[in-house]
Amino acid sequence: MRAIFFFLISTIFIITGCASVEVAKEATRASKVIENSFKNLFKPPDEKDSKVDKVETVLEEKQEILKEDEIIKQKILVEKQEILEEQKKMSSVIIKQKEIAAIDLSRKTLKELIQLIGHPNLIREDRKTSTARFDSKNCRLFVFMDSTLKEPLVEYYELRNSLGELIDHEKNIRSCFRKIKIG
Repeated sequence: MRAIFFFLISTIFIITGCASVEVAKEATRASKVIENSFKNLFKPPDEKDSKVDKVETVLEEKQEILKEDEIIKQKILVEKQEILEEQKKMSSVIIKQKEIAAIDLSRKTLKELIQLIGHPNLIREDRKTSTARFDSKNCRLFVFMDSTLKEPLVEYYELRNSLGELIDHEKNIRSCFRKIKIG
């Protein structure tokens, strides 16, 4: 087989007189293709079977990956549902807090809040939102304002305990508002 290879190359050099390197490269490529074809034809059957085994293994691995992807998608759907339920619960608590509040903080400016409550313990600016936090010993009032306005106004507020959990019992909500000097 190698004799055929060398014969082809030497014939090409003799015919072209070594005038073109490109022709020699193409001839070399062609002879390699022919050589590989002959090798594949005369391979022992066990090597062919090992290729089939490799293909089957790859297919099995892909199926396992697909199963894992499906499991992950299911977990994500469950988590999304849990998040939606938690958001609904939080919304109802916030509505309850606003109903119990003696004064409506919505649409107030920071200056008005300072007159009502006093200076906030923390003011934070994040892109389009300003957050002011008013603290008492056991609870915190978070006030969120749209900072894109010329005079930022309160868009949303909530009461949380010292652990960061929403306060949902009426007694605790009233107590927190009193401690923060609202109502």
